[in-house]
Amino acid sequence: MWTGLPVASFEEGRRLGGRRNDPERFERTKALILEIYDAMGSAEESGGPYKSLLDPPPGQGPRHPER
Repeated sequence: MWTGLPVASFEEGRRLGGRRNDPERFERTKALILEIYDAMGSAEESGGPYKSLLDPPPGQGPRHPER
């Protein structure tokens, strides 16, 4: 048995099987990160603001008062 790891963590990892290393999910995440990074670079080059994909934007929404 591995030392330093809780039994629940070890058992959960075995039960999940390949879900944690799903290549398709990794590729989608990678593509989204690269798309956002390119958009940030384009905004910097043009001198305009970067438009975040988050909706509502950070600091806004139902839990925060209007600014």
